[in-house]
Amino acid sequence: MGCAGPEEDVEAKLRNFYSWYITTNDTLKTGKVSADTLEKYITAAYRERIASDSELDYDPILSAQDYDKKWVNTLTVSKATAGREKIYRVSFLTDEKEKISHNIVVTMNKEHGEWKIDYVEANK
Repeated sequence: MGCAGPEEDVEAKLRNFYSWYITTNDTLKTGKVSADTLEKYITAAYRERIASDSELDYDPILSAQDYDKKWVNTLTVSKATAGREKIYRVSFLTDEKEKISHNIVVTMNKEHGEWKIDYVEANK
């Protein structure tokens, strides 16, 4: 049996997802990756919650309005709470010069045997 626990796999999955998501959205400049593409990474319940909120003026997956592919260079993912395996902190610098970081708390949930993003909120 290997040393890597399930939380480490989830951390890697989140790091890979957010690296791809930030880079893709920055390249698209439309601010929207297709819902079909997100199905692999985000639970149906969270996708429905996002789709039903027409008042959103920010990206709920990043809890941010803009994208900059440079964020990927400082992206970190870590377990947010020792007692709750499915809560993670995702952080990246939005201004490297001023060292301003953006932190979000991501709740993961299993759907069809796969860990997926079930909720995202800004870490205040």
